Amino acid sequence: MGWKKLTVIVVAAAALVGGALSLSMYLTRQQELEMEVADEKPQPPQAGDTTTLADMENMPIYYDDEEVLLLPVRNVVEGLGGSVAWDREKKATEISFYGKKLLLNRGSRDAQLNGYEITLDREVEAINGCLYVSSDVFSDYFATEVIWDSSQQLVTIKTGDNTKPVIAGRMLEGVDGERNYSAEIPVVVGLNDISYEKSLNDAFESFALEQLASFPNVVPAEEAKEAAEEAEAVEQSGEGEADAQAEGEANAEPEANAEQEEGAEETADMPKPDHVRLGFVKGYMGVDFLSFYWEVDVDGKLSSQGVNIDLQGQKYVNIFDLTASRDIETELHVYAEDVDPENYYISADKEWILLSNDEENGTYQAVSVPAEMAQSVWKDKYKFLIA
Repeated sequence: MGWKKLTVIVVAAAALVGGALSLSMYLTRQQELEMEVADEKPQPPQAGDTTTLADMENMPIYYDDEEVLLLPVRNVVEGLGGSVAWDREKKATEISFYGKKLLLNRGSRDAQLNGYEITLDREVEAINGCLYVSSDVFSDYFATEVIWDSSQQLVTIKTGDNTKPVIAGRMLEGVDGERNYSAEIPVVVGLNDISYEKSLNDAFESFALEQLASFPNVVPAEEAKEAAEEAEAVEQSGEGEADAQAEGEANAEPEANAEQEEGAEETADMPKPDHVRLGFVKGYMGVDFLSFYWEVDVDGKLSSQGVNIDLQGQKYVNIFDLTASRDIETELHVYAEDVDPENYYISADKEWILLSNDEENGTYQAVSVPAEMAQSVWKDKYKFLIA
């Protein structure tokens, strides 16, 4: 969908200060609200308005050496019709913006989006008493397009379709002696079904933890404690049922324990990698479909795994579900030697990408399928996924 609704334009005269361009703004409002009452809370900007931010003490800052644009949180959020408040309990700044809530911590990359722990690409900075975040925060989490025109020293922020879900990321990092790991876990926010949203995020985290199974204490102690307390509460609430089933379960316990011990011994004997890196590459994200792929790096050997989900049907989708061809694997061999019906993804630009793992050489390939080919075999239900 095209960008729409509100546009905030920042016109700036730049001055070089310590490697950063501090932007000053002289702006005019192109459309005024017809009814304004003094001493009352101003109405949020309406669709089609162009709002200018003028006479502000805190202006956008551009670090030309890093090519990073920082935006003043309160000015931009309130200029776009959102609100900013201080959460005393969590000691964090809370942004409420188009149905999403983002908690920011000064000097930290750790944040919360609609209650989920996420990790920002850059620390939240406090400059002249004002919080600044990278422009990516607005473009990635709040469906805005941030345009920086260096020739005119102009920042334009356009709001888009805020009904679409978004994907954030959460980082886990740690060491075990000389071994180390890092994992970026996708966090989906904004689905209509909150219960399904949580189950998806739990599944993504479980996949990540499986890749990090050789590292002890991957989950932070606080989270582990919370999980243990929840498990204990569930156990206590089901004590009556447990007593009724105790006799039958007692006979199965020795066999189950033996299997667990055997599995633990096998895991202990397996060689441990020196490092594991897990990341994900964003693909298509809409109200009907989610697509991305995992990239797993174990001691320099790469592999990939696509994740494709019909959000309305709440199911994972393979190539056979997408296409009407009876022999689609054979047809796709023209583009990729190894075709796995589960291993593909739809890019943000709606390209159909086959993922082919080469275990012998420790790498993988991402091969685009021509749009003409996709259109000839795609089921009508999913044709919105191809450009």
